[in-house]
Amino acid sequence: MSYVILILFLLSPQVTTGNLLLISTLPPKMVPVTVKIDFGPAQKSSVSREIVVPEKITPKDALRKVLPVVDGAACCKSEEVKAIDGVAIDPAQNRWWRLKINGTTKNASPYKSHLKAGDLVEWEYFEDLQ
Repeated sequence: MSYVILILFLLSPQVTTGNLLLISTLPPKMVPVTVKIDFGPAQKSSVSREIVVPEKITPKDALRKVLPVVDGAACCKSEEVKAIDGVAIDPAQNRWWRLKINGTTKNASPYKSHLKAGDLVEWEYFEDLQ
């Protein structure tokens, strides 16, 4: 009988809500990541910084902690990075921003990927010569 009362108590809305409020007020875990920006054909000096950010931050939000960013549809979605520190994509010259996470572009999304401790986030401005 006492187990039933205990289980009912633990499942009560007051206890459940109280635990959820406690979880939501805990500060996020902070992790180090490295953000590198290569301006390539724009002929600006490259930037490399190790920063401490909340775990699971997006690459675009980590970039914002280093340099100014302009959002806009580079290809398809308005959440993409259109310009970094005044260097914008230029479809007429076929110049674009490319994101790599830990050396790969595979599954690297500026606004969908989530970073973890030790990640290397690289932004490269490049000219597609195809």
